[in-house]
Amino acid sequence: MAAGESNLWQQLWAEARRVPAAQQRLLFDHNVEAEKALHYLEGISPHSLFASILPTVFLIAYERLYRQPIIHKLPTLRKCLYNLGTRIVAADGWSSADPDSPMYASLMDDIEHLEVQTSRCISLLGKFPGQTALVEALVMHGQTVVDDRPTQKAVLKALAKFNILASVPVGREYVFTARVTSGSDASHQMYVEVDDNKAVRV
Repeated sequence: MAAGESNLWQQLWAEARRVPAAQQRLLFDHNVEAEKALHYLEGISPHSLFASILPTVFLIAYERLYRQPIIHKLPTLRKCLYNLGTRIVAADGWSSADPDSPMYASLMDDIEHLEVQTSRCISLLGKFPGQTALVEALVMHGQTVVDDRPTQKAVLKALAKFNILASVPVGREYVFTARVTSGSDASHQMYVEVDDNKAVRV
């Protein structure tokens, strides 16, 4: 800073009043600014409000899912989360967002689907600790074949916690599968249950 009477900063400093900070006029009056914000929100249309908060809502939902450790352990969930993030970033027209737009409805359906799948995986991992492959197969396909011994032991151990293995069976259930051999992977299944009274239910 150059010295001399022509220096503007020195002149301002010399002419400034010595007023304690507590008695100085506020540079930012939070009460006034809050009233301005409330006045703006009172006059904003529902459509404009929706367009303003929609991107933030999607990003918050994505971050909450990203913070779930289970998602990074299962490849299928990780891929779903990546696809969801790609769709959110690629979405355009936020400033003119329409609540009834199929694109936003589809994004919300994807978020709901991933939340449900994540919750199911967390619940199943609590019953089958460390069996991520088994849990992923159960959640994604609804059923799976357990043919390796370590996984079989984990399933039996989980059933033993509920005294299922110690209880007396009240019936037998059979599943008949007929596979189509005409080049299609489709299959047909029939369930047959036989109870203690020799009754058969198909």
